Amino acid sequence: MPRVTLYSLSTCAVCKKVKTFLDGNEIPYDLIEVDRLDSGEQWIMTKELKKHNPQCTYPTVVVEEVIKGYDEEALKTKLLHAAS
Repeated sequence: MPRVTLYSLSTCAVCKKVKTFLDGNEIPYDLIEVDRLDSGEQWIMTKELKKHNPQCTYPTVVVEEVIKGYDEEALKTKLLHAAS
């Protein structure tokens, strides 16, 4: 299974959809809720996120490549087929 990282905001409805998708499909992931970090950690995580997504939009799912927003087809292709 590829390593999955979700850059998210705790109040973002689309971020919650991605989390529900990952949880519902039993896909392990590292969750980074940037708005819950202190300002120094936010700066570091934003800098890290920009390496994958220069627009710095949420949610951003990194699975050996970047998936921006809630792209269900890309999530299924990259995550569900990798698990089978």
